[in-house]
Amino acid sequence: MIRLLLPGLLFTAAPGVPAADLLPADPVLRTLMQGEAARTGEDHDALLDTAESLRALGATPAEGQEDLAALWTKEASDKGATPSSLGFRGRALGPAYRRASVVAGGSFSVRQLFLGGQRAQILVAPSGGSANLSLRVEGADGVALCKKPVGGPQIDCAWMPIFTDRYNIVIENGGSAPASFYLVVR
Repeated sequence: MIRLLLPGLLFTAAPGVPAADLLPADPVLRTLMQGEAARTGEDHDALLDTAESLRALGATPAEGQEDLAALWTKEASDKGATPSSLGFRGRALGPAYRRASVVAGGSFSVRQLFLGGQRAQILVAPSGGSANLSLRVEGADGVALCKKPVGGPQIDCAWMPIFTDRYNIVIENGGSAPASFYLVVR
């Protein structure tokens, strides 16, 4: 009897927060997904805490993207949310994030400068629903350094550039419906 009731109780315990095993392992992607869930579930206190977490991770929006930490803070504060008592301390430089969509059969491309001798990492997580996305990273010469399908909660490509150079990040949608995703560049 307990075995039958326990899954039901766990399922109803946190309706606005995605299950931990469905969240990406990367802390920035995980925080973005938790913020989206708190916003959808109208959990304003959790939304405010998530905005603070995003700031503490040092994540900033990519050029031309909305600052989700600022937006979430304003939305939560406007609804009377109060911050938790936890103090956070962020890094001077950190990852950049972007939320984008790709039409069915389309692709999204962005160029990014990576410094020679410093680890480069690109992470992608689908945002809501299933998606048939793939990630490809190309060097300045057009040669693919990394090519992977976006499966599970996240996918990443990491490498150590020998020289400072620009790389092309391409996300393609091989599905029959539009797909949204988060992109984190470290």
